[in-house]
Amino acid sequence: MKKLLITILFILFIYAAFAQKAKTEPTILSGPMPAYTECRETAIWLQTTEPAEVIIKYWKKGKPDSSFITDPHYTKAEDFNVATFVISLLEPGTIYEYQVLVNKKPIKFSESLYFKTQEVWWYRKDPPDFTVAFGSCVYINEPKYDRYGKGYGLPSDKIFNSIADKKPDLMLWIGDNTYTRQADFYSRAGVLYRYTHTRSHPDLQRLLRTTHHYAIWDDHDYGPNDADVSNPMKETSLEIFKMFFPKQKYGLPEAPGVFYRFTYSDIDFFMLDDRYYRSPSTMKDGPNKTQLGEAQLEWLKNSLLNSSAPFKIICVGGQFINEKTNKESFNLYRYEREKIINFIKENDIEGVVFLSGDRHHAELLRKEIGGFYPLYDFTSSPLTSSIHIVKETSNEYKNDQRIPNTLVQEQNFGMLRFTGVGENRTMKMECYNAEGKLLWDFTLKASDLKVKKEHNNQD
Repeated sequence: MKKLLITILFILFIYAAFAQKAKTEPTILSGPMPAYTECRETAIWLQTTEPAEVIIKYWKKGKPDSSFITDPHYTKAEDFNVATFVISLLEPGTIYEYQVLVNKKPIKFSESLYFKTQEVWWYRKDPPDFTVAFGSCVYINEPKYDRYGKGYGLPSDKIFNSIADKKPDLMLWIGDNTYTRQADFYSRAGVLYRYTHTRSHPDLQRLLRTTHHYAIWDDHDYGPNDADVSNPMKETSLEIFKMFFPKQKYGLPEAPGVFYRFTYSDIDFFMLDDRYYRSPSTMKDGPNKTQLGEAQLEWLKNSLLNSSAPFKIICVGGQFINEKTNKESFNLYRYEREKIINFIKENDIEGVVFLSGDRHHAELLRKEIGGFYPLYDFTSSPLTSSIHIVKETSNEYKNDQRIPNTLVQEQNFGMLRFTGVGENRTMKMECYNAEGKLLWDFTLKASDLKVKKEHNNQD
């Protein structure tokens, strides 16, 4: 009996040891997420539950016997176990499948893991058609720290999967991609904690894994509500944003920030930073009041002049052309807005369209410019945050800049579909609710955004 008891205790001890080991075995907390993609390079982001050695094994689709293995990356607790793999010398226009190994153990996912490099199409064929999803304002409630308590900002548990169902080639995050709160604002660990809390949400993982991701920020993922140039944590916020949204290059050597330009197929995207250099909203408008700062504004001008894309998509956290709002937007920075519009007009820059977020409702706005083509601003917000109901008695509700029937006052996301060639290159704008139901669409041809002849005749 004594031997039997000893044997049972020994078995229980071994079982407990293995159970404890299994309990603490590092695995993937969030991701993996394909970030930017070029013809010969991409980046894969992920986060582990604990410090670990991580390796990615990848191969051309359908050819696992001819695989490649990255150098190991060792995640660190002080960086909340974030890892970014830059994978280079890839073949253009190729789908690669891949596998993630944590401490040499392959991790299983419910989705097939893959990324896709851009095609070499120039001088060979028509530009590839592609689809972009975008949205803003991802609030994931945490009652322990959030004053809103239960029921506010909870994901619909549908919207991220609804986006993934559309199978976009790219996902653009147009600001407020997480909401830092009072407990988070003023420490590196606090900001990392909140980014991790949002990024690791189970409903988000399928979307993260199934497309390539690009992002800019607005106030809540930069700092406190309405944060501006005075944010004492701005350098730390920039460091952490770059950790969670890898890109080859952000900002300029002389001007840090989250602004950059990228090209997909034949379309140029100009991603703006509306916070790092932002003057306080309460400042009197004039030459010294800015959202972008002098260096970023000059970069934008030069980049637009350099672009020959049929559509030039300018992405910014807040609305650009809305003249009927007193909320945070370029309407509080009219001097700078007019400077940008005048530059576009004076230099005959064609094909400019704005994407924006922040407002907690969706709409498509149009600004008529005499002797020039109209400017459009497609706002999509929120993804999971609260809804802003525009009062029917307000000037904004009656906004004559709004394309009829495009005001959406529920959780939503936007889509852009680029098709056709030459003068018939087309961008179809679509707005969907959380369940993936199409609410409205609006189509622009490249020819709609050409400089009018009478404008040229005036020069």
